[in-house]
Amino acid sequence: MACIKDIPHEILLSGATLGECEKFIRENSDEVYHVKGGYKIFDVLLMGSKPIPIGVKGSTIFFVFTKPCFGLFVLKIKDADAEIKRLRSSARK
Repeated sequence: MACIKDIPHEILLSGATLGECEKFIRENSDEVYHVKGGYKIFDVLLMGSKPIPIGVKGSTIFFVFTKPCFGLFVLKIKDADAEIKRLRSSARK
């Protein structure tokens, strides 16, 4: 399993609720998908008991990342074409 710190990313939002994260993703994405906890992006495990929103805009992916003891973050990863293709084939809108 990979570690998020090893993947080039940008933090767009931190210390937010899941609702705030989802709103941010919806407002900044052309497509939004929902995955179950345990889904992996770049082999990084996403945690959550509720559906986790993942946004797509061009070749960029936006997603909620939970860091224990620190809360929820919205992360942005560019050049994510392969992950976006996999997401489109396995997640629900």
